[in-house]
Amino acid sequence: MAYRTSFDQSNKADFVVDISATDIDTGDDIDFTAAEIAIKVTGENCWVAVDATIGNGMITQPSTTVLELTIPAATMATLQPGTYQIGGVYSLDAGATVTQLFVGEFVVYDGIASL
Repeated sequence: MAYRTSFDQSNKADFVVDISATDIDTGDDIDFTAAEIAIKVTGENCWVAVDATIGNGMITQPSTTVLELTIPAATMATLQPGTYQIGGVYSLDAGATVTQLFVGEFVVYDGIASL
């Protein structure tokens, strides 16, 4: 069962969010150490606007149970104001079992001011 969420974010600033999860059966925090993780933001016709992984540095792991997604302002600037879809998956066993972490809307608004 995935968590449903919604984010509102300016296209003129960094987007940073910390993500954690608990095991639905045990209630224990999920340890993401050595997990494969992918978070995508897609637009119309499944166009991939953001493809975040640990490998490309957009996802980091500040602790064993916390993931941090960072979409830099330069990437956000490429997104037109509108509603996109966002989703995240992970695998603790080298892709054998993929678990949906979350899904939702990623609403981008024009932040007006920029540096």
